[in-house]
Amino acid sequence: MKEYRTQEQFEEIMESAMNGNWTQAFREAEEYGFYAQDLIKYYNQDDGYMFEDLVYIAEGAAERRYKNV
Repeated sequence: MKEYRTQEQFEEIMESAMNGNWTQAFREAEEYGFYAQDLIKYYNQDDGYMFEDLVYIAEGAAERRYKNV
């Protein structure tokens, strides 16, 4: 059974974003089932992630979901 919304998946999404691969980060967030509240749940300021990045990822994933409906 495939797991969704894990810490490892969150880190993968954020790593993609930090490397400038926003399209990949949006796709991963959609694929792994991350919504804004999930991204916030795993967010830790000490990891060096920008909170604004979570907003962009949530928005990008939402746009992908909307287009796939």
